[in-house]
Amino acid sequence: MIMNIKLIKEKWMKFYKRGFLTGILVLSFFCIIDQTLPSPFYFMKIDSFSILFLTLSVILFGSVFCGLISLFLLLILSFITVPKN
Repeated sequence: MIMNIKLIKEKWMKFYKRGFLTGILVLSFFCIIDQTLPSPFYFMKIDSFSILFLTLSVILFGSVFCGLISLFLLLILSFITVPKN
């Protein structure tokens, strides 16, 4: 099995940034919609600074996880694609 190392070297930062920013946007959108509901479904109702910081840290760590998932997908792509000689 041949792995396309060149693809990883050139594209890893682009994939991570894309996954991270997508995670921030999606989780922030979920949080905004969730806060408008009478009883929040995903996040706790923000009524103090401690809950605000907890919610922001969940959004941040979720976005980091989304970035890592995109790096894992890049790793799979590097196995699937054939390097050009």
